Amino acid sequence: MVGVPRSSGCALCVKRRVKCDERTPGCAKCETYGKPCPGYDRAFKFVAGKPHRGRRQPGSSSGKADERSKSARTSVIVPVQSAYQFLIQRESPSSMVSADLNVFQHLCILIDDFSQPVSANRTHSVSRWFGFLPSIYGQSRTLDATIKSFTAHHIGRITQNKQMVLYAQTAYGEALCILRKSLQNPSERLSSHVFCAVVLLCIYELFTDTEDPQSWMKHVKGLSQLVQIRGPGRYRSELDITLLKASRGLIVMHSMFSGEACFLASDEWHRIMQQRFSTSLPTESYRSIEQFFAHFTQAPSLVHKFYSLKDMEPTSPEALQMTSELLSKTLEVQHDLAVWYEGFSRLAPRPVEAISSTGDDLYPIVLLYSDVGFATIFCSYYAYKVIIHEILKTCIYPGQHEATTIYFRDQICRSIEYNGIGILGPYRMGFPLRVAFEVADPVTRSWILGHLERFSKIYAAAQSKDYQPIS
Repeated sequence: MVGVPRSSGCALCVKRRVKCDERTPGCAKCETYGKPCPGYDRAFKFVAGKPHRGRRQPGSSSGKADERSKSARTSVIVPVQSAYQFLIQRESPSSMVSADLNVFQHLCILIDDFSQPVSANRTHSVSRWFGFLPSIYGQSRTLDATIKSFTAHHIGRITQNKQMVLYAQTAYGEALCILRKSLQNPSERLSSHVFCAVVLLCIYELFTDTEDPQSWMKHVKGLSQLVQIRGPGRYRSELDITLLKASRGLIVMHSMFSGEACFLASDEWHRIMQQRFSTSLPTESYRSIEQFFAHFTQAPSLVHKFYSLKDMEPTSPEALQMTSELLSKTLEVQHDLAVWYEGFSRLAPRPVEAISSTGDDLYPIVLLYSDVGFATIFCSYYAYKVIIHEILKTCIYPGQHEATTIYFRDQICRSIEYNGIGILGPYRMGFPLRVAFEVADPVTRSWILGHLERFSKIYAAAQSKDYQPIS
C-alpha cells in the first residue's frame, strides 16, 4: 500500500527521530547536527504488508525486552517513560534490566551525536572519551548515576521532551549526592570511575546550567583539585590519560579566569600527558599537538601578570619590574610558538578560504579545515597569538601588534562556520571566541554575541549575558 510520512519535518530529522523546527531553507536541527538539511520534499513510500513486529518469546507478555537488546545505533529512541522506569519500579529486577538497556541505547545515541562531525584524526579527546562509557557503565554507582542524568538530558533536549529534562535534573542532584559520598570514601575517591564522573558532571554543567553560566567554574575547580590529589602516578591507563586530556583544556581555562596557578605547566605533567595509546594520528602529528599544549599551559601565567600590570601605576618601580619580566617571558613564548607552528603547519593541512555558505555580511570569506581536530588546534593557536600581541602592545614593544591582533581575531571568527558545527562546536570555539571578544570592535563584538546566542541553545556556557569585556 502507499504510506504517507507522519512528519512534516525534513528527511534527516525524521530519520533521526527528532522534532524538526521546519525552518527554511534549512532547519536549525541539521545545522546543529553538522549536516546539510535535505529539505522538506516528501516522496511517497511503498510499504508492503503490516509493520514488522519481533517474535514474542514464550512466557513473556511483550517482546520489548528482546527488541531493546538490539544495537542502539540502529534502533529508534525508546519511549520517554521507559527511560526513567528504573525510578518508578526500582524494586523489580526485570525493570532494572530494561532500564539499563534503555540507558545503553540512549548512551549510544549520545556518543553518536557528540561525535558529529566525525573527525578524520580523532584529535579531540572530549568526544573520544565518551566511547569508553558503555564499557564501564554498571561498574560504579557514582558513574552510573552521572551517565543516567547526562543521557536523559541529551535525549530530552533533542526530542524536546520537558518531562525527561526535568527527570535529568533530578537525576543530576542524585548523582551529586552519590559523588559526595564517594569523595569521602578513601577506597573510591581516587578511582578512575569517580574521576570520569567528575569530568562528565563538568561537561553537564557547561551544557545545561542556564541560570548560572559560571557554575562550570566551580565544578572545574573541584576537577582540578581532584586531578592534583590523584597525582601524576595515577595516569597510566588509556582511560585515565584520555580523561586527563579531555579535561585539561577546562583546567587551563579555569586557571586563566580564576587567577590560580596552572599546575599542568610543570615538566612532570607534560611528560604524563605525552603518553600515547591508540590513535590514528601519525607520531609526528601527535607529538606536535602535545608540544602545543605544553606551550598553552604557560598562557595563564602570562595573562595573570598582564592584568596585574594593567592595574599598576605605569611609572612605579613595581610596574617597571613587572613589565621587564612579562616582556621577557612573552618573547620567549612567542619564539617557542613560532618554532612549533613552523613544524605543525608542515604536518597539518592549512585552512583554505571559501565563500561563506550562510552569506555572512561581516565575514563573507571563511576558513575550511581538513577536520575539526586540526581546526581546534589552529583556533587555539590564533587565540594564543592574540594574547601575546596584546601583551607586547601593552609593554610598548616595537611591532605591528594592533594589526596582528585584528588578523588573528578575524581568523577565529572566520573559523566558526566550520569549527562551530555539531554539539561540541560551541565547546571547541569557547576559548578562542572569548579571546576574540576581548579585542573586538563594537561591530565584531555584536557579531560574536549573535553566534553565542545561537550556541547557547545547546551550550549553556555560551550565554551572551556572561560575555562582558574584562579589560
